[in-house]
Amino acid sequence: MKINKKTLNAVMYGVIIVLVIGIGVSAVKLLTRPKIVEQPQSSSSETVEASIIFYEESSEAVDLADIVVRARVIDDNINVRSGPGTDFERYGSAYYGNTLEYISQSHNGWTKIIYDGEEAYIYSEYIELVPMVVNVEGEFTEYLGADAPTAEEMIKWSDAAEEPAEGNGN
Repeated sequence: MKINKKTLNAVMYGVIIVLVIGIGVSAVKLLTRPKIVEQPQSSSSETVEASIIFYEESSEAVDLADIVVRARVIDDNINVRSGPGTDFERYGSAYYGNTLEYISQSHNGWTKIIYDGEEAYIYSEYIELVPMVVNVEGEFTEYLGADAPTAEEMIKWSDAAEEPAEGNGN
């Protein structure tokens, strides 16, 4: 069976077109992906610092002192601000599933967190408090043990003398 030159050229052009489209789509996806923010392990006196005992999946029990509270983002592209209100400077964004170091909540609807190593605020409706432990890889993982604290037990209230601005954070 003999393939003529026109057919062979048409097949080669088709393959080249498919490859160019694939490379273009991959480049667009890479350029438009959300920024990944490195999250510090711990800097609050409330959390276990340099002497973190790693939690292994095979452990039968976790010391309650090893459990830390983290704020997990439950919506996408949420503003992180320098103060508890929409009038404060916007530091950046947090994305669905990000967990941030939790400091406290205020009665005006804002949660104080650590973002890029700085104290910052995120509107409380966009986060949930999650008990976490550090796994053997040094990453935070949700603690699902029977003795995990309830949401009410995890909240630390702090209504300092900060003047809140009205607004829902976005």
